[in-house]
Amino acid sequence: MRSLLGPRTLGVVLFLSGHAAMAQTRPYPECTAEPTEGDIAAAKGAFQAGQASFNEADYDRAITYWEDAYRRDCTAHALLLNLARAYELKGDKAQAVEALQTFLARKPESPQKDQIERRIVVLNQQIAAEAPTTASPSAEAQPPQQPPAEPAEAAPASAEAAATAKPADSDKHWVGPVIVGGVGLAAVVTGVVLHSIGSSDEQEAEDACPTRQRCNQSVEDLGNSGITKQKIGVGLIIGGGVAVAGGVAWYFLSKPQPGSAGPNDAATGRSAAPKSSWVVVPEAGEGYAGVSAVGTF
Repeated sequence: MRSLLGPRTLGVVLFLSGHAAMAQTRPYPECTAEPTEGDIAAAKGAFQAGQASFNEADYDRAITYWEDAYRRDCTAHALLLNLARAYELKGDKAQAVEALQTFLARKPESPQKDQIERRIVVLNQQIAAEAPTTASPSAEAQPPQQPPAEPAEAAPASAEAAATAKPADSDKHWVGPVIVGGVGLAAVVTGVVLHSIGSSDEQEAEDACPTRQRCNQSVEDLGNSGITKQKIGVGLIIGGGVAVAGGVAWYFLSKPQPGSAGPNDAATGRSAAPKSSWVVVPEAGEGYAGVSAVGTF
């Protein structure tokens, strides 16, 4: 005989059956015995401990204490309302409904009856609304399949760039020569001015004392100062000229020459062999001035 239930329908029926099994609640036993004074005292202690746990949001522990309190004193039906609230906050709404229904069955004259009945209706609606959410495990979103990461391509060797790139310092080879030449030029200008002033002072002293004998002290000082200035000025002119010439020579001798690297150096990654060069360094000191050439291999 052919089954009237298809595979999909059969799966839904089995799931609902399992959900109904999970939704089974634990009923509260009938209250048939009067509690003793010891039971009442123990129930009060358990209630206070459960209240402390409830205030700390430890609903499992609060339920344990309140269940124990109600087991010891089954006439304290108000504990069922506390238990219903703890079960609801814990997420066990079916057991919360069981506690509320048990309370109405044992306290039908309660003034909170209408409010409790509305609360039961709301909880049952929430239970029914949550059932489809958990009833479709196949509807759970599958994590998107991430495409395999493409292997990173190795950066090609930039042989051409290395072959054509110039060293950073080669573009600034003129800095040193310009500084040396500028200092030399300033020295020449200062020497010319100082020599001119000294010559003027000497000429003024000579006009005041043409014979240069037994001259006034101030006139002698003026003449001697003029001669000294002229000597210093000549030294600055010579030294500055040498510095200017050294800067010019330095610029041309240190200028990088094209094609100094071998044809295979950039492609093989080997640095080009250093070539000998000459560097002109200006020198000046007391009593002399000139330039020296320093060779590097």
